[in-house]
Amino acid sequence: MCPAEINTVLRDCPLAYLVWGSHEWHGVQNPVGLDTLKAYHMTLALCARTGGIVLPPVYCGYQTMKPWARFRHTFEFSRELVTQFVYEHLENLYDEGFKAIVVVMGHYGGKHVEAVKEGVARFTEKHRYPRVLAITDYEPASWIDVRGGDHGGKNETSLMMYFRPDLVDLSRLPDEPFTVDGQGCSPDAPEASSEHGAMLAEAFVEQAAPKVSDLLSEAVSGWPASVADGN
Repeated sequence: MCPAEINTVLRDCPLAYLVWGSHEWHGVQNPVGLDTLKAYHMTLALCARTGGIVLPPVYCGYQTMKPWARFRHTFEFSRELVTQFVYEHLENLYDEGFKAIVVVMGHYGGKHVEAVKEGVARFTEKHRYPRVLAITDYEPASWIDVRGGDHGGKNETSLMMYFRPDLVDLSRLPDEPFTVDGQGCSPDAPEASSEHGAMLAEAFVEQAAPKVSDLLSEAVSGWPASVADGN
């Protein structure tokens, strides 16, 4: 987007989406970095419904498969870096003038999610506004009892097949199920389909959009004049 286009968004719908993922092996059938790619496309679909902007996605994961099983083609960053990086992104978006920010996590190791939310908490302790929501990309679907999270299995592979079929090749799947040496895959990965991915993507948008719109409305209606002074 050009500066004038961003200025229009700030005036009409001051909502920013920050996609947070990882650079991590996700099966021989999927692209490295799947976490970030599928969350980015899911968020673009959500933004088309709610308005706002989607920032370029961040590949910065903690608690990846690398330290646990030495998976290749995987980058592991420290908890402290992830937390600080999230916090500084939020400070920059605050400085730009966004009134609501949604962090969508495509990588969701428990400790990684904690690290991201710690950065959000550090920011919200300092600033009452803007309003910030941090969710995993599978969380909205879980509100209607749809399980969306896995690691390169049926769900994530299906989402990639729906959004970027050119990046998925199921013929690469081995005969043996998932192994911790990085050479296998999740047992249900062969069940992946673009139709299943479409269902998961639709559930994400349908469930998340009202919550995000409410967040923005709350932020805009309650935005105090003192925020401009840094309070």
